[in-house]
Amino acid sequence: MTYPETWAYPPGQLTQADLKALTPEDYEQARDEGRLDRLLGAGPRPPAEGQLTRADIAHMTPQQIDDARQAGQFETLLRGDTAA
Repeated sequence: MTYPETWAYPPGQLTQADLKALTPEDYEQARDEGRLDRLLGAGPRPPAEGQLTRADIAHMTPQQIDDARQAGQFETLLRGDTAA
């Protein structure tokens, strides 16, 4: 699957070698922060700011969609101001 160029992994992605030094609490924190996304097979994330489009939704998980909705990133789309 290809993602828009503006999408990226959160900074500080961990490697397999990094996992050996993590406590269970550190692992949970890293997972919640998205620093395990690449290892866990998750795709890159949409930009944190700005308005998203229908094309963006096609590449998002339900959690990402909900987070973006709560952040107001679909306001333009919901108002019908864009056909994207």
